[in-house]
Amino acid sequence: MKIFCMPLVAGTLATAAAADIYVWESFSDASGGINAPTGGNGAGSPSLVVVDGSPFVAGSGNLYDAAGSFTMHLYGAGFVNNPTMEIAGLGTEFDASSFFLNTAQGPVFPTVEVVSGGEGFGAFNTYSLSWDYQGPAIFFNFGTSGAHASLDRLTIGTFGEAIPAPGALALLGLAGLGRRRRS
Repeated sequence: MKIFCMPLVAGTLATAAAADIYVWESFSDASGGINAPTGGNGAGSPSLVVVDGSPFVAGSGNLYDAAGSFTMHLYGAGFVNNPTMEIAGLGTEFDASSFFLNTAQGPVFPTVEVVSGGEGFGAFNTYSLSWDYQGPAIFFNFGTSGAHASLDRLTIGTFGEAIPAPGALALLGLAGLGRRRRS
């Protein structure tokens, strides 16, 4: 999983970037229903939906299809700022050409980095995706390349702007005034 850190540096507190992160480590619906995140710190409610194929939820909580490929959409991301996604899969590889973010202007394709643990049954592969895009997202698309693929974990992160409440800014201003009086 990518970790997002933004140090608090004097003068940049009001525009410090914060990341909304959502994690799916187990799935509950393989037939077009909503899979809600199982972890993360985001305040939204994105949902993962199987839109093509016939996977099932394995005893491990993974989405698995022994007969063919399947495609998923991630809805509800809203406005995104340089989103990143990590997909952990077992078995047959995911189809890197299926990775895109759908927007009103059309698809936006990510930069993809693959950490491969082999091919075929029993392989473990991790796909790190990053988009150079800021704007509204309709959905993220990704899918497997064939039978015996399993979605083990999905993580998505997007940067937002964390702006302190007016009261917090006023306290910061008072702290500065207090320092001047003591000098």
